Amino acid sequence: MAQANLVNESQEIITGNDNIVIVDIFQSVRGGRTLDVTGFERDVINAGHVIIKETATGEYKPMPVSGDNGIATLGTPTGGSGYTNGTYNNVLLQGGNGSGATANIVVGSGAVTGVTIVSAGKNYKAGDTLTATIVGGTDFSVPVATVASAEYESLPGGHTYAGILIQSILTKRPMAGILVRGTVNPAAAPYPMDVILDDVKAALPLIDFRED
Repeated sequence: MAQANLVNESQEIITGNDNIVIVDIFQSVRGGRTLDVTGFERDVINAGHVIIKETATGEYKPMPVSGDNGIATLGTPTGGSGYTNGTYNNVLLQGGNGSGATANIVVGSGAVTGVTIVSAGKNYKAGDTLTATIVGGTDFSVPVATVASAEYESLPGGHTYAGILIQSILTKRPMAGILVRGTVNPAAAPYPMDVILDDVKAALPLIDFRED
């Protein structure tokens, strides 16, 4: 059975979008539910997130999400000069809006000639300019060309759509209010709903999905 740890250190959640995505609340799952967040790697589950239910166990879960605005492709690097030739593996890329991206970097004739992503990181934006610390030289940079946008995965087998999360919560404190009758603005939802919206509407007919 899913359990929530309510004694963790304090952490701020930005909830400014909660009342925009959850427009009306007419009925919710009484008493809320503690979500099973096994495998859900994001720190926060935002209001408007689709909640699913495992038929066999009755456990409520956040709809799985793939992608985290990690780096998908890089543009052409500015090679810089004065670097020590060689291949540098798993180098941390610095700068931009995101964090955690690493790459294998090849240096020839004192300049960077190739950059291959090893770890995509998260929260980057197309157009971010990244740098790295490499032996000896200066002025290397590489732009982020495209990112892997976060989106809902397919509904897992043996699960049904159960409702919509009413208020943003920490994943490590997954006590959730779940809307089953009311109004939701899908344009303000935390992830695009286009692909799954028809199925969600069919499963949750008492929720009016209306863009404002």
